[in-house]
Amino acid sequence: MGFTAGTREEHRYQQCDDEFCDRFICRVYREGYEAGHAAGTASGYAAGRADGYAEGYGDGQADAAE
Repeated sequence: MGFTAGTREEHRYQQCDDEFCDRFICRVYREGYEAGHAAGTASGYAAGRADGYAEGYGDGQADAAE
């Protein structure tokens, strides 16, 4: 049985959920996505915590003064 054109299922790297997929493009995309997600989470957490702490600290000081 030979290869018949048009019968191969499309393998999109953006939707590949096989963590052990050895296709280069899937691995590179997955590594970049994971690195970007980690950096974004860390950055967002730090910024949100700083904003929330400053606001919460100010509110706490105002409540204590009353």
